Amino acid sequence: MAGSATSERDELLAFELALDEQVCDEVHRESWGRLFLTPSAPLIWDANWVGIEEVGMSVDQVVAITDEALGGEGFGHRTVCLLDQGDGRRIGAEVEREATRWPRWEVERTRYMVWRGTEVEPPPVRSQLPTTGVGKCERTRVGAREVRLAEIEGLRRALIAEEAVPNGTIERQATVDQLFEIDRRYGGAGGDRWFTAPAGGEPLSCCRLLSDGRIGQVEDVGTRADARERGYAKAIVLATVAAAKADGDTPIFLTAEAADWPQLMYAKLGFETVGDLTILRRRP
Repeated sequence: MAGSATSERDELLAFELALDEQVCDEVHRESWGRLFLTPSAPLIWDANWVGIEEVGMSVDQVVAITDEALGGEGFGHRTVCLLDQGDGRRIGAEVEREATRWPRWEVERTRYMVWRGTEVEPPPVRSQLPTTGVGKCERTRVGAREVRLAEIEGLRRALIAEEAVPNGTIERQATVDQLFEIDRRYGGAGGDRWFTAPAGGEPLSCCRLLSDGRIGQVEDVGTRADARERGYAKAIVLATVAAAKADGDTPIFLTAEAADWPQLMYAKLGFETVGDLTILRRRP
């Protein structure tokens, strides 16, 4: 991949793209990059998107490619990731600077953050002792336990509805269903390992560990709105890092929206920004 992106950031992006290729229904390689399509989940923008790898194109060229690629498949939304870091920054800045030329297009920036912290608590371990219910695990000092997606389906669906699908969304339940199916597919591609807090009782917060056997990613961190500011997010993130470290994963990373507050929490926990990704969106 040409351009100014750091080799570390490129490695993390390549990890994500490899998972995406396993999760999406179709991946088409084009002269300008890759087209990811998932007709089985048509409501999910991040399962139907354009990845621009060619550098040096104008905004108009990127928009035209995206219109043809996604519009030609019948999608009303537009999602395009500028996979080269430097080129993405250039195009994103131009769209923001001359917003009237490309109405309704929005610029998002995702930060890649790598774990640089010190030692963490021992990872949660699934209890080998007899239990009275499915998925019960030993309590750990970090207050988290490891589970499978099926064990926290109710919580995960609630978080999807709360955080990813705004009220008033057309086909809201279908969108939740499709996002949950994408969750399941990522589990098949990168491991069905979730960490939830508190360690005992009703699960209120969760995140997942994705891995290819070498790199580990902390993903989908979420806490129910009525349970925030109790330290649960910190507990599950550190538990996930500990599990990845125990498996020998390196690097261990997560992604965070550059314009949102969780990046500040991740930085305090020991994650360092090593690069970014620019995404352009146009809502239907």
